[in-house]
Amino acid sequence: MYLIKETPEDFIVEEIPKLEFNEKGEYCYFLLEKKNRNTADVIREIAGKLKFRERNFNAAGNKDKLAITKQYVSGFRVKRQRLESLKIANVKLTFVGYGDSRLRLGQLIGNKFIVTVRGLEKEGKRVKFTENYFDEQRFSGRNALLGKALVKKEFRKFCFMLRLKWKEGDYVNAIRTISKKRLIFYVNAYQSWLWNRAIAEYLTGKLKHSWRVDYSMGEFVFSAEKLDNKDVPIIGYKEIEGEFKEIYDRLLEEEKLKQSDFLIKELPELISEGTTRKLYADVKELNVSYKDDERHRGKRKATASFILGSGSYATIVVKKMFGNK
Repeated sequence: MYLIKETPEDFIVEEIPKLEFNEKGEYCYFLLEKKNRNTADVIREIAGKLKFRERNFNAAGNKDKLAITKQYVSGFRVKRQRLESLKIANVKLTFVGYGDSRLRLGQLIGNKFIVTVRGLEKEGKRVKFTENYFDEQRFSGRNALLGKALVKKEFRKFCFMLRLKWKEGDYVNAIRTISKKRLIFYVNAYQSWLWNRAIAEYLTGKLKHSWRVDYSMGEFVFSAEKLDNKDVPIIGYKEIEGEFKEIYDRLLEEEKLKQSDFLIKELPELISEGTTRKLYADVKELNVSYKDDERHRGKRKATASFILGSGSYATIVVKKMFGNK
């Protein structure tokens, strides 16, 4: 058993950005440092105080709420002086330069983490890589179930789940009262859950030695053995070929779906072709130290620092190191 995120100081993350500067650019880049705040909420507050639309601001990643995070944000036609005059609770804003383009999700070299893991009775495994699963943050609440309802065209069910109001059976227009970005996130969450299941099944059939770790949506399969780092399909409407086709066919049969269901004609803005994700993520510059845990008498705590590529989850590294075997 282990504990993480007991305090915001137990989970620190800093983006390693990929920025190109141009003093005449229309985009203002700034470092957003926050404590115990949600990224989207902070950006919404910044936009409101500056009297800009929220869509004028873009981040390269969404960061945990219960944490201390440092991330980069772009603001279209935002002036340095106005930005630096803002006062927002538990937030520090630092101007870093101007550029010609907005930040996009994934536009990072990676993230550096410092994670404190508490309540330990023994030391964890040392790892150089991790299976590149999506973690709990992706599925919090009912994100995957909402995405499944959209893909299965169960629009009435979706409206009930979110208590949306509709008129005369017009569920689609009720659904469109939610932002496109949020609706796409629900579909992506469902795709991510299917990807996790496909990977766990694939590794179970390929590995000689492995161990399993529970999470809210099922089980992760981990191993000290590393296979070829394949590009693994994330399912959409585009036909899957190769060794993952059989696995996905079984999953779709179990879910009572076809790949063509990802063509959501009633909501074409949500149509998903599918993409790929690497099977593994390298864990770079791992350094771990152990001390007595001042919050849990008789237990130990570990402080682990490491770097992951964009889109990979530090909490998956923690699960691999300290999770149930």
